[in-house]
Amino acid sequence: MTARDIPTDELRAIALIDGLLAQFLAPPPRIDTAEWAARYRHIAKGPERGPWRNERTPYLVEPMQCASSHTPYERVVLWFATQLGKSEVLYNAVMQRIHTDPQDMMMVQPTLQDAQDHSAQRFLPTIMQTPAMHGKVAVRKSRDESTSWRSRSIQGGFTVFFGGANSASSLASKPLGSAVADEVDNWPAHVDNERPPLGLLEERMSNFARRKLIIASTCNIKGQSTIEREYLASDQRQYHVPCPHCGEAQVLLWGAKTDWGIKWLKTPSGKARPETAVYICRHCGGAIEEHKKDGMLAEGLWIAQAPGAGQGKRAGFWLNKLYSPLGWKSWESLVEEWEAAQEARQVGNSAPLKKFLNSSLAETWEETGTGADSRALAARAEDYDFGAVPRGGLMLTMGVDTQPDRLEARVWAWGRGEESWLVARHIIYGDPNLDEGTEGSPWTRLTEIRRTPIVHSTSGAQMLIEATGVDTGGHNTHAVYSYCRAHAHAQVLALKGASQYGKPIISKPSNIDINWRGRTIAHGVKLWPIGTDTAKHLLYGRMRLTQVGPGYVHVPKALVGTDEFEQMTAARLMPVVVQGKASMRWVTPQGHREEGGDCFIYAYAMACHLGIQTYRDPSWQRREQKFAPANDDLFSISAPIAQPVSASSYQNNSIQPAQSAAASTAVRGRRARFVVQKV
Repeated sequence: MTARDIPTDELRAIALIDGLLAQFLAPPPRIDTAEWAARYRHIAKGPERGPWRNERTPYLVEPMQCASSHTPYERVVLWFATQLGKSEVLYNAVMQRIHTDPQDMMMVQPTLQDAQDHSAQRFLPTIMQTPAMHGKVAVRKSRDESTSWRSRSIQGGFTVFFGGANSASSLASKPLGSAVADEVDNWPAHVDNERPPLGLLEERMSNFARRKLIIASTCNIKGQSTIEREYLASDQRQYHVPCPHCGEAQVLLWGAKTDWGIKWLKTPSGKARPETAVYICRHCGGAIEEHKKDGMLAEGLWIAQAPGAGQGKRAGFWLNKLYSPLGWKSWESLVEEWEAAQEARQVGNSAPLKKFLNSSLAETWEETGTGADSRALAARAEDYDFGAVPRGGLMLTMGVDTQPDRLEARVWAWGRGEESWLVARHIIYGDPNLDEGTEGSPWTRLTEIRRTPIVHSTSGAQMLIEATGVDTGGHNTHAVYSYCRAHAHAQVLALKGASQYGKPIISKPSNIDINWRGRTIAHGVKLWPIGTDTAKHLLYGRMRLTQVGPGYVHVPKALVGTDEFEQMTAARLMPVVVQGKASMRWVTPQGHREEGGDCFIYAYAMACHLGIQTYRDPSWQRREQKFAPANDDLFSISAPIAQPVSASSYQNNSIQPAQSAAASTAVRGRRARFVVQKV
């Protein structure tokens, strides 16, 4: 080293020391979360990848400001529809805290599996894509607990923990100054026989004077929604945007029952035209086109409906998908989703409408009924021939419920739009454990019923039962297996209610038969799982329909006075606690029979097995040609054009049918249509 080199080395040393001081000892920037995101945040995944831009989602600025570490709010509530950026608010708040005011924190998801997914697939990529986080969070994979998915070490010796609301151990023994509670409406009501998980999380934060809890979620059922309850306890802020025509500020709402809100045109036939969707201003009635929405969002303002709630320490924000920035969820696609939900509701399926309200409109779903009404069902019973297939019936299926001393079977006819008719009711006494062909066995009679054609009342065609579903529950499981094995070629299926809630009406079967080696026999009897709760939601909704058409359930007057309608409507949708979570479940009151309802479900599952849910017009036309061909009668024959008649003849009512070859042919054996041209 020469004397000439010393100054250079000294300068290098000074520069190195200054850099270290700037990196490790300089005070962090005192900025709120919105400013921090605009300056440092990079989005790792999704259509908006790259630097964060507050002007893209201006409605997130104030929630992020309230979520900042230095604000007085102890609780920030985000009741948002899906895909509006609420998860990004959570990540921005956590990273701003790591960068400017680190302390022990926790991010809690509904389950431990969700927590693991977020830790590895969301949090870690976000940290790695944000340069300001480099060196402040441990990201290298290791067997050490400090860098496992359950926890990530951050600067200052602190830790970010990841927990599941379904595990009390993941929430326990961790004093926390800040926490994030994500999708709380999917959390269990209680966890591991302890307190509600949100209460356990609050306990971990009770000793911190500057604690911060951010709660975010979509909503669920009215009265059971955690996010709804938390929002109502806050200052209840809503985002007001100005009308580009009159300038008046307003909250964007769907407006299904008002003159303002989202409106669209329809074709002359009544079909919706979603591409014409506009928002009608509630003040001036002007039509606001969607391309003006970005300007409206930029000038929007959050206004509290209950200012000062929670002693000024609770900030709450509500937002629906009408506010989605251009390029995200459009008003046109919302109209399409709404129309599809309304069509499904008309056939008794309310699940799409519930999803639309919860996920798109940020509105809770209110259960309007606890089941179907047997008296209302009996009051609208129809006088059709019981034992024959009524007009409109084009497919026959049968559901069989097994009891210790009998078999109960119901035959249902199905038509266009899944309209249905109860065609036959059979109660077959005998011990189901007796083999078919044995004296006293009810299976022998069941086979006779299956093989006996049923006459179509309008065409006289003979229709066979195309598929039969037999319940394997109770004490007759092996007897049902034996019968279904022997008649598998005739579409006789062994059914079992699915153990999990929310399963499809009929799912992929499992092989039951095994050989002496303990291996399943590929072509042996199969057990088909049935989503009974899913079917009840659908069919009970259909039994409440009062307008004949798609999904309508027809019942015969011949069964008025029996307990059939009570059996069909026995189950009730009631609130219960399942694994610590308040839920709605179908429950049959003690002492009530529901063989008729069970058989209805099994028969519908068989219709689904035959593909009724995928049927389109050509499929129904083929069935109509086979079972109910168009008759050349009064309503189907093209009428000959009548010759003009005199006014005197018209006034004296002495009108004669026009004589032609076609008319002469039509008269023989059937009535002719009269078409009169008035003169």
